[in-house]
Amino acid sequence: MAAANPPMGAVALPALPRFGLLRGLDYQWQVLICAVVGTFMVMLDQTVVNIALPKITTVFGVGVHETQLVVTSYMLALAVIMPATGYLSDTFGTKRLYLITMALFTGGSLLCGLAWNNTSLVAFRVIQGLGGGMMSPLGMTMLFQVVPPQRRNTFMGFFGLPLMLAPVLGPTLGGYLVEYIDWRVIFTLNVPVGVLGLFLGLTLLRETEHVPGLKFDLRGFMLSAVGFSALLLGFTDAATDGWTAPGILVRFGIGIVALGLWVWVELTDEHPLLELRLFKIPIFTFSALVTFVLTVGMFGAMLVLPLFLQNLRGLGAAESGLILVSQVLPMTVAMPLVGRLVDKVGARAVILTGLPLLAITTWQFGLLDMNTSDMTIRLWLAARGCAMGLVMMPSMTAGLNAVPLPLMSRASSMSNVMRQVFGAFGTAIIVTVLQVRQTFHSAILAQTVTPDNLPLQQLMNSAQQWGVAQGLDSAQSSAMGVMMAAKQVALSAAVMGFDDVFRLTAVITLLAVIPAVFMKTTRTPSRGPTIIAD
Repeated sequence: MAAANPPMGAVALPALPRFGLLRGLDYQWQVLICAVVGTFMVMLDQTVVNIALPKITTVFGVGVHETQLVVTSYMLALAVIMPATGYLSDTFGTKRLYLITMALFTGGSLLCGLAWNNTSLVAFRVIQGLGGGMMSPLGMTMLFQVVPPQRRNTFMGFFGLPLMLAPVLGPTLGGYLVEYIDWRVIFTLNVPVGVLGLFLGLTLLRETEHVPGLKFDLRGFMLSAVGFSALLLGFTDAATDGWTAPGILVRFGIGIVALGLWVWVELTDEHPLLELRLFKIPIFTFSALVTFVLTVGMFGAMLVLPLFLQNLRGLGAAESGLILVSQVLPMTVAMPLVGRLVDKVGARAVILTGLPLLAITTWQFGLLDMNTSDMTIRLWLAARGCAMGLVMMPSMTAGLNAVPLPLMSRASSMSNVMRQVFGAFGTAIIVTVLQVRQTFHSAILAQTVTPDNLPLQQLMNSAQQWGVAQGLDSAQSSAMGVMMAAKQVALSAAVMGFDDVFRLTAVITLLAVIPAVFMKTTRTPSRGPTIIAD
């Protein structure tokens, strides 16, 4: 790609020689490598820390609510900084922002590993989140700037792998590190990867043009920070505290009011933080609707299956992770191939083929019970992974492809902000539905505990006989029998609740067909970016 002169006032970063095997790669692939390294590390950190919370609680001698701030602070930092990524990218250039972002995340990770109490860990997680929140939208921006429209789906197929792989590998890796090494390694493991990312960024990336004279939308930044943070906090705690709890209602109220004012500010400001006028582009709007439906369904299914394996089947985090990875492995093969297919035939045909397959493969998890073999679950997951590869990234890429290149940094920020909010909303909804359905089935099954229920009576008799054989008196043996019957009822209700959730997410997935039908994905080539000589 021809290099252009630096814009007035811009100072090109010093160029370093490209190295090794990467020297022969096209610049597009070099950008992809940098984007994937950063995004995978950040996405992994969103899930890997949850496993370490009980250990952190013990080590620092704090309560559960204080330890939860370790996760909440990171999430809020993501919500605050992510909307500003477009402005920062346009102001500083993508290479400078990539290096700043990587340095913040790597430095924050090192400090987290050295934290001496819970307060310091929470503070360092904020630093880590401020860097991590910019990595995914920045990676998308860099790719769309250098990859021509006719090849974007192929590259986004590779870029989407960390988005799918990290949530599954996080609990598995975290469980192993906490159990066999030390919880601090969860954070310090990011340091060598971050140093590698900095080196790759310095040696491979070229600087893009800066946009002079941009005004920072302070009102929009403050309102988005308050609005998105309040909603994310509300969704996070709604399932446990209750949707009508005063604290939850206050957060929702603050979030709705702040976002209402934010929309007004963004539509009236000459240089808005996030460009809401992007929703005038039909494909971008329909893509957002498809992504919303898929994210709610995907996060729901990805959340409840580990709960089923660990809480009901009694598997550890590492063991359940080895089962769940069966869904990711087919996706690692399918997504790049699907990207090539979409480049040739368009996104709509592929998405409309994949959605029914995704619904069917999700529905089959509604047949889960305590006797379902691990191999059967792996096969179901593999089929579902292939179906997810057909729909997730093609729908997101189709929307971004319709955006003019000068607005790409704003569009990628918008896309990632929506994904965060959609994911939190989907998790809250699914957990609530699971609790409601388990309570419903418990009430129904409790009515069947009668002398006419032969299986339960046999279970109680067996428990009573075992108790007598162990030296218990008649009253104690009878109490044990009743306890065993109650436990069986609770277990059956829990399994039925999980099955209901899988069926619900399958139905939700099918709803994405409606906006997908209107996604006409005809693309026209767009002009490439201006590059500062390296």
